[in-house]
Amino acid sequence: MQKTKITNHQLLSLTANGSIGGSVIVISATVASIAKQDAWIAALLTPVFGMPVIWIYWFLGSQYPDKTFVGIIKEIFGKWIGFIAAASFVFLCLQIAYHIPWYIGNFITTQAMPETPIYAINLLFVTALVIAIIYGIETIARASELFIYFASIIFFLAMILVSPNAKIENLQPVFENGIMPILKSSVFFSCFLTLPLITLMMIYPIHLSNMQKAKKSLFKGYLWANLIIFITTFMSILVLGSIITAKAQYPTYLLATEINVGVVFTRLEFLIVAIWIVTQFMIGILFFYSGVTGLSELIGLKEHKKIVVPLGLIILVMSEIVFPDAIYQANWVNLVWPPYIITYGLILPVILLLTFCIKKWIFKRVN
Repeated sequence: MQKTKITNHQLLSLTANGSIGGSVIVISATVASIAKQDAWIAALLTPVFGMPVIWIYWFLGSQYPDKTFVGIIKEIFGKWIGFIAAASFVFLCLQIAYHIPWYIGNFITTQAMPETPIYAINLLFVTALVIAIIYGIETIARASELFIYFASIIFFLAMILVSPNAKIENLQPVFENGIMPILKSSVFFSCFLTLPLITLMMIYPIHLSNMQKAKKSLFKGYLWANLIIFITTFMSILVLGSIITAKAQYPTYLLATEINVGVVFTRLEFLIVAIWIVTQFMIGILFFYSGVTGLSELIGLKEHKKIVVPLGLIILVMSEIVFPDAIYQANWVNLVWPPYIITYGLILPVILLLTFCIKKWIFKRVN
């Protein structure tokens, strides 16, 4: 069966949306609690560490253009070790797929619609995820192109409107606590901006129409997302200060409440909410799609759409019970998520790369 193909620009948009999705409204709080007023420097450094990781993703994909990440793992590690490693990756994808509806439901029921049952919000979100996966990767990629234009335009508009409230003294003193908090914050940034993009390996390279420009698309999408997150962090520190940013659950949302353009235009903070929801939707699609297609490949299904609805129901149920409260969720994000995603987004690809190079070297020596 012929594989559905996407364009390089669609790969760029998927990369940007996937990188922005889990971070634009919440990430500033954690990094500000670590690096204080120097959090913006950590955001500036993140691409320096992230670009080599994106290069690894591109290189592995370029060597196996007809395989998904699950297929690459099995090809490099062999049948049994590859199956175990691939299955654990699929489990990660499905697990995060039911985390994301919780974030959406928690935000909407605490900030906008407190009387609405969180189950109703989760149901709408999961239904949209299921429909997107059923429609297929081509529809997802086209929607991603529209979403990144929408998110970028609205984001820069919001930042321009809030800029009159900036106070340069909130950035001072620079390097007050040294370089280590900045480096720690940069690692935390990477856990949200860089490493979740491992899910793209279930789409790239197997669905890409032109491999020659793949590296440029991946890098451009990643850098565009980093620019947006840098501006988000920078403006949060400038307007709110590091103390308020660190203590707020949703600092970017709080930042947008500072927009004041007269009595006619009010509640413009929901511009930021709209950006977060559409990009969160895209990262949810990436994890869910990776989990569904990866599972179907592992169990030998020819059509992954047969298991979308059953898995969607499981995700809906799990989204209700995954976090008992916001404190538990914050501890999970700060303590569990970094080593978890580093294992699959960094350590696993590096081991795959080293194993590939060793096997290639041995093959050359033998022949």
